[in-house]
Amino acid sequence: MVSATMKSEILKRYREGKLAHAFLLETDDMDKCYEDILDLIKKLNCPYEFKDNCDQNCNICTLVDTDNLPSLIKIEPDGQFIKNEAILSMKNKFSTIPVFTKYNIYIIKGAHKFNGYSANSLLKFLEEPADNILGFLITNNKENVIPTIRSRCQIFNVEYNKTIFDKIDDEILLDVKLYLNSIFKNKNDLLYNKTNMSNFYKEREEWEVFFMTMLYYIKDCLDRERDDKIDLVRNMSNGNLVKMLVLIEKMLKYIKSNVNIDLILDTFVIEMREYYE
Repeated sequence: MVSATMKSEILKRYREGKLAHAFLLETDDMDKCYEDILDLIKKLNCPYEFKDNCDQNCNICTLVDTDNLPSLIKIEPDGQFIKNEAILSMKNKFSTIPVFTKYNIYIIKGAHKFNGYSANSLLKFLEEPADNILGFLITNNKENVIPTIRSRCQIFNVEYNKTIFDKIDDEILLDVKLYLNSIFKNKNDLLYNKTNMSNFYKEREEWEVFFMTMLYYIKDCLDRERDDKIDLVRNMSNGNLVKMLVLIEKMLKYIKSNVNIDLILDTFVIEMREYYE
């Protein structure tokens, strides 16, 4: 399940003081994604160090579970569209500082169903974000979300009904494992790139599949117990594996931006050195 990675990454950014003010979550199950966001909200707003079996009396978890948290607003389409009145009401309620939580939080289910008026109201809200406001927009197709809204959110893909394992090509996965184990704590990792990987694939699309397979494999290792975990995975903390996922996604962006492949590989191994314990 990809959601564990999504929550881990958002929590990591929160602890680093780099939390975005709005997230766009593309998912194949909006109800499950909504439940995952509620769980994340508990962790982000806990005045203590959050535990699943919490014995503190802060009451935030109870307020979230019973839909009674004043600083949490859920918005859904009313009929065919999300109505402008719902966005305006949210903006009015969030003009005050939250009492029970660190953030005023809104969750919009069906973020691809804005009309012109409601989209414009939300866009103004996103363009001038307050420090104490946090938003989650859920959609089943991010391409149907208005581009001006999409561009102001950090985007995550959250899948439930198709396992990452189903997407992995076994032959390419073997190549990925060999590569990762070969560069792991190897002082000659740049030389390995030059002698073994420089002409490994001829087409840029093949490199994209290679790094996508790497992304799926590391995500799956984080989310469940696999019996084929390589040394690199076994010897890296979950926190550093999450950082590795962010790095792989950056490499994929470089590939799509036509950056030189040799430069991408060298950048990858140099930045990977930071995550070895």
